[in-house]
Amino acid sequence: MAVVDDDPAVHEATRFALHDYTLDARRLVILSAHSAQEGRTLLRAHPETALVLLDVVMETDDAGLEVADFVRKELGNDIIRIILRTGQPGQAPERRVVIDHDINDYKSKTELTADKLFTTMTAALRSYEQLRRLQETRRALEEVNACLEERVLERTAALVKANERLEAQRADLRRANRLKNEILGTIAHDLKNPLGIILGRTEMMQELLATSPPPVESLRTQIEHVRGSARHLTTMVDTLLADAMNDALDITVRREPLDYAALVCDVVASNRLLAERKEQRITVKGPPAIAVNGDQDRLREAIDNLVSNAIKYGPVGSTIEVALSQEDGAIVCRVRDEGPGLSPEDERRVFARFQRLSAKPTAGETSTGLGLSIVKRIAELHGGHVSAESLGPGRGSIFSLHLLATNDTNGR
Repeated sequence: MAVVDDDPAVHEATRFALHDYTLDARRLVILSAHSAQEGRTLLRAHPETALVLLDVVMETDDAGLEVADFVRKELGNDIIRIILRTGQPGQAPERRVVIDHDINDYKSKTELTADKLFTTMTAALRSYEQLRRLQETRRALEEVNACLEERVLERTAALVKANERLEAQRADLRRANRLKNEILGTIAHDLKNPLGIILGRTEMMQELLATSPPPVESLRTQIEHVRGSARHLTTMVDTLLADAMNDALDITVRREPLDYAALVCDVVASNRLLAERKEQRITVKGPPAIAVNGDQDRLREAIDNLVSNAIKYGPVGSTIEVALSQEDGAIVCRVRDEGPGLSPEDERRVFARFQRLSAKPTAGETSTGLGLSIVKRIAELHGGHVSAESLGPGRGSIFSLHLLATNDTNGR
C-alpha cells in the first residue's frame, strides 16, 4: 500500500490506524510519498503496489488527479486500487473525478475513521486480489492460446508438407502411368512386325510338313528365320525395358575424377564389332588424356548411345568420326556419321522421349526412341548439354555432348 499526501500528520495517522492490519494472514506494508512527484517515482518503482491512498491537492489543486492519470495511462496499471482522500471535497467533485480519472473510491479525510479506513482498505484489497487473479488467469490463457496457435501452425505446416508429398506421389503415379502407356504403345508397334514374320514362317512350315517327304532344308531355312526373329524380339524387349526404366527412374550421378579420353576410346572399342558387321570404320581424334569430374557409368552410357546411333543410322561402308576437344571452358565429344541427316522436324524433337525420326536404321536395327533422351538427361545432370546438327540431306549428322571443364556443378 502507498500513501501519497503532502501532510506528514496524515502519514502518521494512517500508520497508527493500520499498524496491526492483516488480511488472509498477510501483513500490510505501507510506503510513503509526500508529493505528486514522489508518488509517481514510488509507484513506478513498486508496480506490485495493491492500493494507494491519494491526496488530491498537493503541489497543485489537481496534483493527485495527475498521479491517478499517470498510473492508469503511463504505467498501464489497471488493477491497482486508487482511493482519493481529500480534505477539500469541493476542489474535486466526486462524480466527475471518479468517472474521468478511473478512481475506485472517494473519501474525505474527516470521514475516514479507523473503522471506515479498515473497511475501505479490506474491500479495496480484496478487489485487487480478485483482479490480480483474473489477470494471471488471462495471462495463463494467453500463453495456452499462444501455445495452441503454435501447435496449430506446426500441424498446419506438417499437413501442407504431407499434401505436397501426396501431390508429388500423385504426379509420379501419373508420370508412371503415362510412361506405361507409352511403353505399351511402343512395344505393340515394335513387336508387330517380328511377330508377323514368325507367324508367317510357322504357317509356311506347316505347309511344308504337309508335303511328303518334308523338305528338310526348306524347313531348316524357315526355322532359322523364326529363330532370328525370336532373337530380334528378345533383344528389342530387353533394350526397350532397360531404356524405359532408366528414363522412368530418377537418374543419379556421382562425382569422381576420370580420364574422359580413355573412356571414349573404350566405348568406341566396344562398338567396333557392330561397325565391322556393316563394314563401317570408326575413327577417334583428340588429346590422349582429358580429366573430368563425373559419373563414369553414366557418361559411358551417354557416349555409347551416340556411337551406337551413328552405327545404326550410318550406311554400309561409311565412316564414323568421334572427336574430343576443349572449347571455351567446355569439353566436347562430337560423333559424326554419314547417314541421311535430320529433317527440321527431327531436329526439334530429336531428344524427346519415344520419338521416331524420319530416318530409318540401315540394317534393320530397332529403336525404342529413348536413347537420345537419356543422353540429354545425363548431360544436364553433369551441368552440360547435348546438341544435334544436320549436315544436309544424305550428308550425315553431328551429335555433340558438352561437359563443363571444371568440377563446380552439383550432381544429384
